[in-house]
Amino acid sequence: MKLSLFRWLAVFSILAMILAGCAPQAAAPAEAPAAPAAAATSAPRVGAPEAEMPVAPTTAPKAAEAEAAEAPAVEAEAVGWPVPHLDEYMNAAREETLIVDRPNRLEGGDNWNPLVPGNATGFGYQTIGKAPIALLNLGTGQIENYLAESLTSNADSSVWTIVLKKGITWSDGHPFTVDDIIYSIDIQKNTPGLGAYGTYLEWIKETNKIDDLTVEIVLNKPNPRFALERFSGHLCGYDEIVAKHVWEQQPDPLTFKNLDLDKGWPLTLGPYVLTKVTPNETIMVRNDNWWAAKIGFRPLPAPKRVIHSFVGAEEVRVATGADNGFDVMEDITLSSFEALIGRNDKWEAFQKELPYVYPDPCARTLTLNNLVVPWNDKDMRWMLSNVMDRPQIIDIAYEGTTIPGAYFWPLYGSMQKYTDLVPQDKAEWMLTPHLDEAEKTLLEKGYTKTGDFWTKDGEILSLEIQVHEAFSELERIADVYIEQLIRFGIDAKKSKLTGGTWGDNNALGQYEAQSGWQTCGSVMEPYGTLRTLIGTDGVAPIGERPVGRQNLYRFFNERYNELVDEIGLLQLDDPKLPELAREAYEILYDELPAIPTAQSRKLVPNNFTYWTNWPDAENYYAKPFSWCGQFIEVITQIQPVTQ
Repeated sequence: MKLSLFRWLAVFSILAMILAGCAPQAAAPAEAPAAPAAAATSAPRVGAPEAEMPVAPTTAPKAAEAEAAEAPAVEAEAVGWPVPHLDEYMNAAREETLIVDRPNRLEGGDNWNPLVPGNATGFGYQTIGKAPIALLNLGTGQIENYLAESLTSNADSSVWTIVLKKGITWSDGHPFTVDDIIYSIDIQKNTPGLGAYGTYLEWIKETNKIDDLTVEIVLNKPNPRFALERFSGHLCGYDEIVAKHVWEQQPDPLTFKNLDLDKGWPLTLGPYVLTKVTPNETIMVRNDNWWAAKIGFRPLPAPKRVIHSFVGAEEVRVATGADNGFDVMEDITLSSFEALIGRNDKWEAFQKELPYVYPDPCARTLTLNNLVVPWNDKDMRWMLSNVMDRPQIIDIAYEGTTIPGAYFWPLYGSMQKYTDLVPQDKAEWMLTPHLDEAEKTLLEKGYTKTGDFWTKDGEILSLEIQVHEAFSELERIADVYIEQLIRFGIDAKKSKLTGGTWGDNNALGQYEAQSGWQTCGSVMEPYGTLRTLIGTDGVAPIGERPVGRQNLYRFFNERYNELVDEIGLLQLDDPKLPELAREAYEILYDELPAIPTAQSRKLVPNNFTYWTNWPDAENYYAKPFSWCGQFIEVITQIQPVTQ
């Protein structure tokens, strides 16, 4: 069944109202028994009202500051390692085990250093091993403190103060204090090649320890969005904090693998610890000494064991899920979901009816390398956009479950006032292909149609689009677009890459085009997306990673940089913000450094055979993504099905 564009616009409007307050590996899993005959019973549902997106706080309560200043050093109970019941939980029964689908291979399985590229932390550590300073709940639209007791700023947002909860410990029982935060910031700020090096170098001037529970982060310039972007997981992840007492003993943070299961490494602040790594699977077990449960902040999760597993292509994943080999799956197609529920009616999606999906916060784009000839010419970039038949991409790649994309951000209600600022003639133009204009551009540039393809100086015009092997959605977009390009006369092809290679090529500029989402950022205001294209430190040469304020697209426009820098300093309610955003959008839609393709969505089914109280449109207590940091909230809320 296909949804018409107009019907989907209506559906998306409803989803936008839902979200008006808010806005990715292992051998086959342990053999799963057949679904029990008894029907699942529903656990009490956790509801959440709609709310407005938060505006970052501007002043810290004086009483809280005074109390934190007097807080004594944190003393942890000497529980040590291993965590309780480790061997028992390693062999937990199926009904006590949560199995998570990973669509990509487990690359770098010996590397659990979260600060370097190519690590394996996406197999559980990032979601149930970490814990955030604070967490943006897209269900309630509020930033909720997690490790922090409070997270506040001064009047101009140039100084941010974090006060930690008392009683937080690492999984080895060692106290977690602001020393870990300061160490994690300093080591990344001072070590080129580590995860947040460029960001911290740009933004953080110094850190000041007030006491074991209180730290001031002094910025180089005001940033009202600092907490939202760095600590809250507003899109999917949040900044890394590592254990100082382990890391300071290592000779080189760039080569430290952070993996020694006998020592409990990697240490965690979340409710689970890593206990086994195989070529395409990891096992994590529950830490019954988890600090959050001991201080009454969060309950211990019900699953005693969590397996993250890569089993192969989508059809294999679906077959595994139908046999109860998964409890939660990453994105699949509509036809795959229909096949899944046709074999096992215990699976449900975020929406109970068509289109079943959750609107993803990262709009899909064709990433272009703006240093590569001829795509360094904006007219040639617009030519590629004019060839693109976006409605056909929706019909084929998405099976009608989303809408065409003329925007670099999601069409959430919280973004509407900024979406309205985009030049509407450009946005409307993109909704249909314009092959006559594309042909006109090529003729003006000296190309001629020779046989099936356009040529210039004896060279056939070609385009290679790289795709990540784990994301069939992005591959399907590329497949449809490549067919459109070939039909028009451009010799297009697809290169399917592993995740590590895809990511490295993106960072090093070793690509012409990629099917991706790299303008992801804005869910409530314009800066998050606009900043992905600033390049005030120039353009990194191909073969070198961008440093500081150099974007992955190798795009440079001086006026655009000035505007985005000014926007970044404004409070979210500043009346100048829309005015500056409008001018930035005019440049963005004139230069078109990347090409928007579609509004994204995720069809992410959950299995109610063993576990219930999954988040959905009616029970929207957390974002339903098992690969994002918000999954720590889901795993503490799901409950076993009563057999």
